[in-house]
Order: sequence, then C-alpha cells, then structure tokens
Amino acid sequence: MLAKKEQLISQVHSEFIKQFETEPKLLTLTPGRVNIIGEHTDYNEGFAIPVAIDRWICTAVCKSLDKSSTIYSLNYKNTFKINHNMLKKNDTNWEQLAQVVLYHINIKFNIEMGVNFVVGGNIPIGCGLSSSTAFVVSLVYSVCQLFSIDIIAHELVILCQKIENFALGHAIGQLDHYGIILSKKNQFLFIDFKDGSIEYIPAVLNNCSWIVINSQIQRELSESSYLNRVKECEQGLNLLKKRYKISSLRDTDKFSLEILRNKYYVLYNRLCHVIDENQRVLRMKEQLILGNAKSAGEILSESHESLKSLYEVSCKEIDYIIEKSKLIEGWFGGRIVGGGFGGCSIHLVENKSEENFIDDITNNYNKKFNIVPQIMKVSFPGGLQSM
Repeated sequence: MLAKKEQLISQVHSEFIKQFETEPKLLTLTPGRVNIIGEHTDYNEGFAIPVAIDRWICTAVCKSLDKSSTIYSLNYKNTFKINHNMLKKNDTNWEQLAQVVLYHINIKFNIEMGVNFVVGGNIPIGCGLSSSTAFVVSLVYSVCQLFSIDIIAHELVILCQKIENFALGHAIGQLDHYGIILSKKNQFLFIDFKDGSIEYIPAVLNNCSWIVINSQIQRELSESSYLNRVKECEQGLNLLKKRYKISSLRDTDKFSLEILRNKYYVLYNRLCHVIDENQRVLRMKEQLILGNAKSAGEILSESHESLKSLYEVSCKEIDYIIEKSKLIEGWFGGRIVGGGFGGCSIHLVENKSEENFIDDITNNYNKKFNIVPQIMKVSFPGGLQSM
C-alpha cells in the first residue's frame, strides 16, 4: 500500500534523521504526471495536454561535510554513495539516474560540496506516470534550492531533459518535464511543442472523476519499441520532405500522406496517428473549456483506438479494460497513457458511477488475467513544491 502525501513526508523526514543524525535543510515534493491527450506528439512538434497528479517523490536534503553525496532510497531500502566527478555503470536505474544528475549538476553549477539525500515516493514505478522523470526533477530541484541556485522553470525543463537523455542514451521529449514542473493547481497545460508555448485550461469537469488504472503489466521492450516509433516518424517525415516543402508534421495533412500508403503502409499509419492526435488535442482543449464531459470522453476513446490500431503501442490487458469500460454506465471514455506497451490507462467517469466502475473493472480484470489492477482517483495539485 503506497503512503499518502502526509505519511510520505513524515517517513522521508524521519528516515533522514535516522540516516544522517540531523534535520534536513529542506524537503521538496515533485509530482508524477498523467497525459490527458497528445500521445507521441511531443517529439513530432505537436500538441499535448499533460497535468501533474497527486502522487509524489519527496526528497529531504542537507549539505554534506565532504565532496561526495549520499542518497538513501526509502522505496528500495538502499544507500548509494556518489563521486560527482566520475561516472560508472550501475545495476539499478535509480542509482544510474542519481549519478548522472549529480555529475551534470557539478559540471553546470560547479558545486564542490556533497549533498545528503533521502528520497521516497508513492508514484507507481514503470507504468507511464513519469516516476523516472519525477526522480530526476526532484534531485535537480532539491540541489538548486539547497544551494540557492536561481533557475527558471523552462531552464529546469531543458536541464532535466538533457540529464535523462544522457542517462538513457537516447533522446526523449519534454512532455513529462513540462507536466511536472509547470503544472498549476486544477489546471491542465496545453503545450505547443513547436514553439514551446503554454496555455492553462480548467482541469475540473463538474460531477466527473479522472481515474487512472495501472494494469500491472510492466512495459517490457517498451524502450526499444518507443525508439522504433520515433525513428518511424523521422523516416516518414523525411520521405514527405522529398516531395513537399515542410519542416515538421505540423506543416502537412493526411491527404499529403497518401504518397506513403502503398509502399510505406506502417509509416503511413504512424503519421496518421500523429496528425489525428494533434487534432484531438485541439478538440479536447475546446471541450474542456466548455466543460463537456461526454465529448471529452469520446476524444479519449478515439485516441486509444488510434494508439491501438495505427501506432500499435497498446496491449491486450489495457484493450480489455477499455472494452469492459464501454459497458459500464457513467463511463465517458478512456485510453492508454504514456509510452505504451503496458502501464496505465486514464478514464473519465461520472462521480455517481465511480464506485461501480472501480468494482466492475477490478473484478472482471482479476477474473480474466488473475491480476488485481491498481486503481487511483487522481486530483491535480500543481507542480513542484518545497518546504
């Protein structure tokens, strides 16, 4: 059972005192995020509507007496010591990320003093809610706060993306970073990834709940498959550039894609998804402003069908959840979220049907796959916090 916010803060604070025999200088809360609509559009200069959710990574810090840093993970019950000036391959993802964070922070800001960290979180790991990005942002933000480094939000986005790209060995988009760092309470971010502009739109639909279902299916092979999708979009765009004067998929339409349909059918499908998804984001923005839950739900379901059939990033377990949900009264719509190939789906459900929806999906999913899904009603508290 994952700790609630107040429990998490208390646990991290207590563990810090236990590990380092002193009070932390400060604590930070870094949220996870869910993407309402706009999947696989960020690396195609498209649109998206992400938002931070009420699941966090809490980090407690103080300056160390030596030049190395020590991180204790509450989730993994493990301590890791880091030399800021060298990089080595580590067995675990969180240790590798932590090492790369401190290495880059040292290079950029010339911090010669070490830091003591205790980190704990209640963001489900590896299921499309940006636990890794939240971890990176949490460490970077905490160090900046601790050493009074003045860094604006957009600079923090770029720095954290750079660090993750270095750690992963390939390029990722900025969707997660924007959602985590720039979210505001009860507002969604409408992001244009071509010019980096942001608008805020209402995140509350009257008498409705946003529910995230963790299928408990780990996203195996998702990294290589994600990279394949990125390369397929690049390949398709390059083919279009030979025929049309365009710089991105934002400069074209589905009619122009017809030249790919026969010879490059897979690329055609991928690009169809991206172009349609951008239009869905624009439509979703309108419906959220209008407060139209029915239309918003329909757009979610359209997105899932496209991610399933055209972009091919869904899985049988999440497809089952979507199909079962269609039979439940008060369900407006839903879709797979994140990179895909497992993980979570998001659903828009009428408040009065919420309990029935959760019971129905839990029972049927468990009966079908012998797996108990993790179901979370999420709220939108805003981005980074320090205390």
